[in-house]
Amino acid sequence: MGDSELNQVVPDERFVGQGERATLKIIQSIFGDQSEYKIQYPFKRLMKGDYLSTLSERQERETLDIIVFRFDKPTIVVRVQDKHHDGILKSSQDLVQKQMLEWNNCIVVDVWYRDCPTVWTEEVNEESIKEITECLRSSKVI
Repeated sequence: MGDSELNQVVPDERFVGQGERATLKIIQSIFGDQSEYKIQYPFKRLMKGDYLSTLSERQERETLDIIVFRFDKPTIVVRVQDKHHDGILKSSQDLVQKQMLEWNNCIVVDVWYRDCPTVWTEEVNEESIKEITECLRSSKVI
């Protein structure tokens, strides 16, 4: 993906939060055409077997910001986390969600507003690419 493609607007109303468009563009430039990308993907669709029957009503409705399906490798779940995820209740729910995803063979990558300020501007540039790359490295994806 060239620089001109990275800076094109992704016109999809399914994006919910700030930073998601830039994150998706950067993730696509890193993993390329060998992966399939989904946005606002239902959490329950990644649950297998007994986990599916244990979901709460809230979990049944949850969606995940960005999913990267890779051939013969674990699925990557990218959660673009703004400041409302800092609260006690939401952070507890996020922790349960992360654990359930990991038990279902997913790798969770959290992109935090405080760690990725350039991503939050929706700019794709050297700095935002560096921020996303660091998130992927800290989650041992790359």
